[in-house]
Amino acid sequence: MRTHLQAAVSAVLLPAVALLLAACGQATPEDDPATGSDTERILETHEFEDAEVTRVHREMVAAMAPDAGWERTRYLEFDWGVARGAGEPPLVRSHRLDRWEGRARAEFDSEAGRVVALFDLDEPRAGRVWLDTSEVTGEDAVPLLERAHSAHINDAYWLLMPYKWTDPGVHARYVGQETAEDGRTFDVVELSFEDDTGLTPRNMYRAFVNTETGLMERWHFLRDAEANPSPSDWTHWTRVGPIQLALNRESGGQTRIFFSHVLAKEEVPEGTLVPPTYP
Repeated sequence: MRTHLQAAVSAVLLPAVALLLAACGQATPEDDPATGSDTERILETHEFEDAEVTRVHREMVAAMAPDAGWERTRYLEFDWGVARGAGEPPLVRSHRLDRWEGRARAEFDSEAGRVVALFDLDEPRAGRVWLDTSEVTGEDAVPLLERAHSAHINDAYWLLMPYKWTDPGVHARYVGQETAEDGRTFDVVELSFEDDTGLTPRNMYRAFVNTETGLMERWHFLRDAEANPSPSDWTHWTRVGPIQLALNRESGGQTRIFFSHVLAKEEVPEGTLVPPTYP
């Protein structure tokens, strides 16, 4: 079994926000997927250099994915959407991911037509890609596969960032507590990245974990240590299979990014990571 998602960077469609996109995969032992009792609890037991980060992280994992929920989650399916201008339909990209094997499928509209891509996260250029109803091969396929891979990493990070604190190359530092305008108290943890992590290692995040719910309900993105933060609220936390996921990203009182469809399972459903079929 393989475990990874290559770190990558992609521009986000919201103004003043660009994401460093960390890995999606997580090592998972080959135990009985029906129970977490014998599953190695990688997230729950992880020790950070900062003891306060360890405390906050363990409380968050207990709220999001009890009973080794993240380790048991092999398959993810999600539609990432971003709201555009008035009168314009949202941009939506559909993804499927086998976390244990590092296999992905991405489908979205591009300027040239409808793209469907199947690729290995270690070697996305070696994947297969279709444009409208025709398979694209050779060198012509490479830009489409790179775009699909970048989109997948970007969109997955918008969904899974709270599960990614323990990824290679990530440094976490406890900042302290802050009280929000509505009275909520947050533990604030700052995430930064090693120089060889992704294409924009100067990017940083501040994660705001509600001290009552244990959930990350806000983040601040910073292009670098001197930048002004770009905040997004993570709302509509919902139980999805073995884990919880936040379905909306709100800024300025409006939903900017949303997940209209999410699925998390302990097995890969048959017929999900397959080539498209056309009449």
